[in-house]
Amino acid sequence: MVLGGCSLIDDDLSVCGVDCRIDYEMRLKTNMRMKVDDVLHAELDKPLADSLAIWLAPIFSAHAHDVELSFFSTDGMDELRHHSTEIVNGRSSTYTFYLPRENYNHLAIVNIADNDQVRLLGKDHSTTYLMETVDSDTLHSMPTAIYTARQPINAAGEEENYVFTVDLYMACSAVALVLDDKATTMNHIETYLLGTASAFEVGDSVYTYTNSRPVRCEKVTEQCYSVVSLPSRGVADMSAGAPKRTGEDKEIYWQLDVYVTLPDGTITETKLDIDYPLEADALEIIRCNVQNDGSVLPVENAHIGATVVLDWKKGDEHEIDI
Repeated sequence: MVLGGCSLIDDDLSVCGVDCRIDYEMRLKTNMRMKVDDVLHAELDKPLADSLAIWLAPIFSAHAHDVELSFFSTDGMDELRHHSTEIVNGRSSTYTFYLPRENYNHLAIVNIADNDQVRLLGKDHSTTYLMETVDSDTLHSMPTAIYTARQPINAAGEEENYVFTVDLYMACSAVALVLDDKATTMNHIETYLLGTASAFEVGDSVYTYTNSRPVRCEKVTEQCYSVVSLPSRGVADMSAGAPKRTGEDKEIYWQLDVYVTLPDGTITETKLDIDYPLEADALEIIRCNVQNDGSVLPVENAHIGATVVLDWKKGDEHEIDI
């Protein structure tokens, strides 16, 4: 008679399963309301600050709706050993998985199910697991805040069960352009964010920028436009290549392109060049004044340069050279 399962004597424990309890916790570095109030602190700014905070609240809530959990082998084959999709509906959750006694490379992605601006590719191996923006000439603002985690799960020992804590961090960023009340006298305003990542290699936590595309900002009010996207290059990324520079020899990490349609129907283009990175989990609020000619000029900010084209004519595509 052949007995299945695991006995207590002379048995190879590697064929046995083990209960792994994994506690997931959302980690948010940015206090959104504090950031908004710090920039929009005047009494006259309060209605605008409240509107922007309401728009940003779902992004900076550290709330998870869904989570994709993948466990890959570490034996050199990098094979997917276990995969699970769970509904969380909270900022923390606990799951127990019955897994073979092995060591794993564990990857987790939160809030991907309802985000139509990105897709997951190469999910059978951790080295090919990729979150990529969709194939479109112009992207839209992300509707959800994506969080990710990567952590080794060492379950090859002789314990009966294991407990792991996995921290999830935001993989996207937010930008808001705030204009003075002159914006309300213009016929139309469109804003685009340029220079952000096109993909995120989940297993290595590395952003790539090969197919970077402009991201259309959403209108919060007539004076405010905001967007959620992947971050820009960082300092290390820029030093490895040949970054675009301004006349003052500053590195440009990301841009806001603003198109203002004047009452006479002509369009003024302003390119706002920002010389510091747009980091993951960051909220950047840019204040500008709108001039009579439709140009948009930063308010007392030495980190932003502006290039203006009056009577701008629409071309075929955005030129992204960051």
